[in-house]
Amino acid sequence: NNKQGPNGDESELFTTMSSSSTTRTIVITGGLGNLGTKLCNHLLDQNNNDGNKKYEVVLLEHPAFIKDKRPHSGAILVPCDLGNPSACNKALLQILQDVDVLVHFSAVNPYPNATWSESAQSMDHTFTIFQLAVLCKVRRVILASSNHVMGGYKDDSNYGPSSIHPDSDPKVGTIPLDRNQIATGGDAIAYGTAKLAGERLARTLGQLYSDTTTFVVLRIGWCQPGENKPSTLSAAGSPPEFLTTKEEVAAEVVVDASSDEIWFKQMWLSNRDFLNYFEAAIDLTVPTTDNNKDDENASVHRHVQKGFVLLNAMSRNHNAKWNLEKTEQWLGVVSKDDSLAEDHQNS
Repeated sequence: NNKQGPNGDESELFTTMSSSSTTRTIVITGGLGNLGTKLCNHLLDQNNNDGNKKYEVVLLEHPAFIKDKRPHSGAILVPCDLGNPSACNKALLQILQDVDVLVHFSAVNPYPNATWSESAQSMDHTFTIFQLAVLCKVRRVILASSNHVMGGYKDDSNYGPSSIHPDSDPKVGTIPLDRNQIATGGDAIAYGTAKLAGERLARTLGQLYSDTTTFVVLRIGWCQPGENKPSTLSAAGSPPEFLTTKEEVAAEVVVDASSDEIWFKQMWLSNRDFLNYFEAAIDLTVPTTDNNKDDENASVHRHVQKGFVLLNAMSRNHNAKWNLEKTEQWLGVVSKDDSLAEDHQNS
C-alpha cells in the first residue's frame, strides 16, 4: 500500500523494497502527475495476485501536490521536493539504492507557458535527480523530454513529413502564429530549453558513467490528461485549466493560424503509445562504448552515443514531420495511432 514517513517527512522514509531478483523497482518523479500516474498504473496492473510482482513502483512527488491525490494502491508514495535537495538528499539516497530504473517526469510547470523562473527550477529538479541516480548507480534513467525542443521546425517549409529525426539540430520553442495563443499557451522557449538542458546532461553523464548508469531520452508529444482523445487537441498546446489568463490582442494582428492546430494534432502521443514506449525503454539495450568517438564528421547531436539513446516519441499522426524509424528500430514499438486518421480517411 501507499507508504511514506509517518509525518510525511522525507527524512522519515520507511519503505520495504522487494528482495526478489525478478521484481523491477521503478522510481517515478512527478509520480502523481498526468504521465506519472498513467505509467504507474500500467506497470502495477501487470503484477499477479499470487504475490509474484513484475514491478515495484516508488512515486516521488512534491508534498504540496499529495493532499488530494490518490495513487495506485500498490505504489509507494514519497513526499519529496526536488527543488530543495538539501532537505530530501538523505531520503533520495536511501530510495535510489538498488533501484533498477528512474523515470523523470517532474517539472515545476510541465506546459509550454512555463516561465523562465519555472523552467530554471525544472532544470534544478533534473540536475539533482540525475546526479543522485549516477551516485547510486541506478541502472537506467529515462527522461521525458519534449517535442518542443524541436518546435522551431513547425513553420519551416524546408521540412516535410518524417523530416525531423532525433539527431536533427535542436530548434527550441513552438511559436504559434496566433498571438492570442502565445499570450495564453506560451511559446515553449523556456520550457523547451529546460528539456534540452536535461538531454545534454543525460548525454554527458551517460558518456562518463555508462558502466553503471545509462540514459534513454524520449522526446514525447502531447499526451493529454485522462482519456487523451484526439478530439480534445487544440492549438493551445495545453489543457484549458493550465492556460494563462490574458487580454486578447487586437484581431488584426492574428494571421491564418490553421497550421498551429495541425501541428499540435501531429505531435499527439496516445496513451497506448506512451505506455509502450516507456516500458520498452526500461529494457532497451544502450551501447556502453562509443564507436564514433574518432569520427570528426559525427554530429554532436547524434541520437546514439556511449551510455545514451535519444528518440522521438509521438504517435504515427498523418503527415507529421516527426520521423519514427529510429523509434521503431530501437524500442521495437510501431505506433498504430493517428490523431488525424478520421480527417484524412474522409478526405
